[in-house]
Amino acid sequence: MTSIPLVYSFWFMLAAYVVHIIDESLLGGNFVEKVQQHWWPQYSWRKFFWFNTGYLLIMSASIILYDHIGEALLFLPLAWAIERFFNAIWHVWWAVHFQEYSPGLLTSLLICMQTYFIIFCRPSQEKLELQAIWPGVVLGLLAAAFVSFYMPVVANRKQRR
Repeated sequence: MTSIPLVYSFWFMLAAYVVHIIDESLLGGNFVEKVQQHWWPQYSWRKFFWFNTGYLLIMSASIILYDHIGEALLFLPLAWAIERFFNAIWHVWWAVHFQEYSPGLLTSLLICMQTYFIIFCRPSQEKLELQAIWPGVVLGLLAAAFVSFYMPVVANRKQRR
């Protein structure tokens, strides 16, 4: 089996996220328009831009720190990879729930591919042992919960007031 070093898979996940942002901006209407329509009329391109810019910077810094410091910081890029995987699942939910194309759905396939590479195609010496990855799992799940539920629940509740 071919192996891909984890650091490459993390960089490829970030690249998939960049393509995902383009997908959300251009296909199926666009993400901002759909969020405004379904949940949060005050959502704007400015919010979309700054959220994604910040997220890309955090992901990049996490990968660089992991690459330079090593396994002690594996949990950082792993957290963002976990969040991106659940974001891909969220886009599938959106498409089923609203019976429409979810901007970002197409490139969610790239994110799922990268998740597969991280789990199954890393070199055998790059282990994902529980004690090394649990902080990343927790952080990734918390980030996924925030990204998945903020707009549908919190922003929608604020908008109704």
